Amino acid sequence: MVLVPTATEFLAADGVRKIYEAMAKLKNEQGWKGNVLGILPTFYDEQTRESRIQLDEYRKIFTDLMLSPIHRTTILRECPAEGRTIFEVETVTEAAQRAVQEYQAVVAHV
Repeated sequence: MVLVPTATEFLAADGVRKIYEAMAKLKNEQGWKGNVLGILPTFYDEQTRESRIQLDEYRKIFTDLMLSPIHRTTILRECPAEGRTIFEVETVTEAAQRAVQEYQAVVAHV
């Protein structure tokens, strides 16, 4: 199974399309039996028009595969630099706590 993370930005949609093309090629040419577990929209910011539009587009195209979006927050950029996950960092802001809860929902889904 493949979980496809994608930013809620216009150019990221092309990446999702390319992943689908690669998976189709694997199935047709190599007999791969995998499938998509879900589409995970990331870096979502409901205050930007671009994020809202792109999320709506993903929902139209991948209706049954859509997972709830992961909202943009600073902690998601800082953790890799610290070599830790968001689950290992003491979250102090509401936005950080929301991101932790959103990723916990993804883990539960998987």
